[in-house]
Amino acid sequence: MAVLRAIGRRPTLWVELTVAAAWLALLLGEGIARGYGGAVVAGSWQSGPLWICTTGLGAIGHGASHGAGAAPSASAPLLAGTPMWGLMALAMMVPTAMPAVGHVAGKSLYWRRRRAAAEFLAVFLGLWTAFGLLVLGPLASWGPARAGFALPIALAAAAMWQLTPLKLRALRACHRSRPLPPRGWRATRGVADFARHNGTACLASCWAMMAATAVSGPGRLLWMGALTGVMTVEKLSDRPRTASRRGAAVLAAAAAGVAAAVLLPQ
Repeated sequence: MAVLRAIGRRPTLWVELTVAAAWLALLLGEGIARGYGGAVVAGSWQSGPLWICTTGLGAIGHGASHGAGAAPSASAPLLAGTPMWGLMALAMMVPTAMPAVGHVAGKSLYWRRRRAAAEFLAVFLGLWTAFGLLVLGPLASWGPARAGFALPIALAAAAMWQLTPLKLRALRACHRSRPLPPRGWRATRGVADFARHNGTACLASCWAMMAATAVSGPGRLLWMGALTGVMTVEKLSDRPRTASRRGAAVLAAAAAGVAAAVLLPQ
């Protein structure tokens, strides 16, 4: 009963619990992939640029297709990676959008607060999933040889994007709110429209860091946590320009460190 009362007082609590569940699922998935991937795909999950299940299922599908005498499906890694990308977007991007989730919940009528939050997340995550299809498509053909240099290049590109006027404009747009109609289809349309504007601004602001996460390979959960922290801090800061520049410095330092680790002899 205490939990139900807390949920009633805090309409975004279920969103926060869902984000926590997403991180837990990713941690469990990483552990399962470590135990399962080495035996089935000969450790390819460690060096591939895609998500855990992408490399594993792609390799399994590849072997099965060749065993049957057919060409491997090019869409198998993409189909396998899309759910993991959606889980990543839920775990990483929703924490940065909690002020917007709180806005739609707090500015809606009491009986539709949780529904408004769900409507916002449906549109917001839909935009990130669509972006994921664009990212995972080219990565599906990458091999381990190309994966080593992908992360430092992606981090350097993200650092440069941090300093562009478009990034600053998008970051400021993430802070904008708008009035919402109280009820009926206008309320649903208002929430969806706000989610589209907020999600588009969020996508324009954070796409480079999300792309870097997609090519992070081994240690991807550590990169996820670190980049989630960078994006959350800059989106919640009341000084977007300063936060963006500090983020650029962090990303540039990370790119240099990863590049040195790749280039130095083992």
